[in-house]
Amino acid sequence: MPKPIREMPRGRNKRTPHPVVIIVCEGAKTEPTYFEKFKKRDKPLRIEIVKGAKGTSYQAVINMAVEAKEKHVGNTETKWTVWCVSDVDADPNTPYSQSSKNDQLSEYAKEAAVRGFNVALSNPCFEIWFLLHFTYTTGHLQNYDAVVKKLFASEYLPGYQKNSDIFGVLADKQDTAINHAKKLKVYHAEQGRVDYMDCSANPYTNVWEIVESLK
Repeated sequence: MPKPIREMPRGRNKRTPHPVVIIVCEGAKTEPTYFEKFKKRDKPLRIEIVKGAKGTSYQAVINMAVEAKEKHVGNTETKWTVWCVSDVDADPNTPYSQSSKNDQLSEYAKEAAVRGFNVALSNPCFEIWFLLHFTYTTGHLQNYDAVVKKLFASEYLPGYQKNSDIFGVLADKQDTAINHAKKLKVYHAEQGRVDYMDCSANPYTNVWEIVESLK
């Protein structure tokens, strides 16, 4: 007598989807160009990069993040992380500008937190993360030009431009940059700055948190 056919419990062979990390960039060149390189690493992880545009506001970054999450997180079983990558880029010579920027940053942080998003903020700009690959500094850096001038002056990244692909140059210095960025965070804490979403925390970046999570 033939043995009865046993049915396998449904769902036993169902594969768990890979976690997805969504990185939403305020800019259209520097940040996306850099983070795209992490896609080539052999990890059971899906990385999605969203590019912004010149003049993109913090609210626009949040809106892009919401759309990206809806698009790339297919179901409730998918583990996801969203990073909103932005610069402070405030005018230090205009007190009102800094006060207004701090208000914007505060609202940005609150809305991101409500939605479960993380914010990677660089002050004054994303290039401070590049600079920390070569040196540690606590000196105030007024703007993008001031940061790039330091990159040029010491010939760390001669000829650097916003669309430059410098990932390969920085790759073996990632741990140095992470350590410098962590040290910078401690420095600001020692100065009594507990809110890093503020113009006074200059220079500063927590981009290291994204990089360390992807390493």
